Amino acid sequence: MAMDQELSISQIQELESDLHQLKLDLEGLLDTTESGAKPVTLRDNTGRLSRMDEMHNQSILVANRNLTRNRLKQVLIALTRADKDTYGRCTTCDEPISYPRLKAYPEADMCLDCKGEIERG
Repeated sequence: MAMDQELSISQIQELESDLHQLKLDLEGLLDTTESGAKPVTLRDNTGRLSRMDEMHNQSILVANRNLTRNRLKQVLIALTRADKDTYGRCTTCDEPISYPRLKAYPEADMCLDCKGEIERG
């Protein structure tokens, strides 16, 4: 794997701050979308097409909430790695993950080389 430079202490602190902010943002997003995830009632005064639209919109909302929940789990795992001083290292090859990758995707747990290998199969 390509050897990326080790993260500095200030970079790690900045990224941990990014993770904490991302955690708050994701939790807030889940809170604000909770009411829209409730089942669509079929006994209301709207027409059939309106109910179908509501059901479609709800299915999109539920899918987005699932993606948000999964990302929040990844953020929490990254924060746990930060507590154990393993944050910023690839969980596959144990090489440093590049700062630009972590800045763009702070919960990343793999370097680009390993992630690419897994995605290619």
